Amino acid sequence: MRGKLFKILFFIYLTGLCFCCFWNFRGSIGLDNDLWGIRMDKVVHFLLFFPLPIVSYMAFPHLRNTSGRYLKFSILSVAAGVLLGAVIELIQGWSGYRSCDMADLLADFCGLVSAALLLQVYEAFIRRKRRKTA
Repeated sequence: MRGKLFKILFFIYLTGLCFCCFWNFRGSIGLDNDLWGIRMDKVVHFLLFFPLPIVSYMAFPHLRNTSGRYLKFSILSVAAGVLLGAVIELIQGWSGYRSCDMADLLADFCGLVSAALLLQVYEAFIRRKRRKTA
């Protein structure tokens, strides 16, 4: 049951991500401001892609059940996210109301890698805890 719930959450996340990346928000949201010298639209891209490795981690536990498999899973998760971000940017460039910006793809990548590194620390902590109790 828990596995199905996380797979549904994964689907909802991807649907929301696509909605945010393809909807025409012109005139409704101002993302031209800066946050600590970084344009807000780059911060939004970072935040949109940050959850992808985490949601993937929860939705597909069988792909990461050993330390060797987890490293492969982590790399695959980031690579899939970068591919998804690249496809989204290309489609946005063709849309006529959005633009294709490679800086957005870089922000996506930073969000993906940050989450993957956070999960690496979490996974190391969990494995260490399991070894102590075993």
